[in-house]
Amino acid sequence: MSASVGRGLLIAAAAVIIAAIAMAVVKMGGPGAQRQMRLDERRVQDLSRIDQELRSYFDAHKALPPDLARLAAQPGLSLAISDPDTTAPYAYQPGQDGHFRLCARFATDTAQGPTQMRDPTPWLGTQWRHPAGDHCYELDASAAKP
Repeated sequence: MSASVGRGLLIAAAAVIIAAIAMAVVKMGGPGAQRQMRLDERRVQDLSRIDQELRSYFDAHKALPPDLARLAAQPGLSLAISDPDTTAPYAYQPGQDGHFRLCARFATDTAQGPTQMRDPTPWLGTQWRHPAGDHCYELDASAAKP
């Protein structure tokens, strides 16, 4: 009888482990979803860094550069200005008085916050949330960083 009880416990434990793994995969997404989330994290990091450098450029020159290539060409600056997956350049549109747009194509939706998916950039706050697809951020290099 103890052999059958031990066998039953082993089967029950295996079932619980399999169920836990299945639930984790459903909640977090499979490897493809995780890859897309990591790529979007990188896109947000790139855009945040571009934003910082545009603010510095504006402070120094009292104007925005005409394009991201000019920004990235500054001596001593290493700046990613294109998508890490597609290598398409990020969209940048300078405007008046320090206002500008930065755009990218995202694979995941963080616009709803951590309830939709885990928030990939909690250290950046809600400013960098985005829907899936093309999204532009309206930014201002003349304003203090939030």
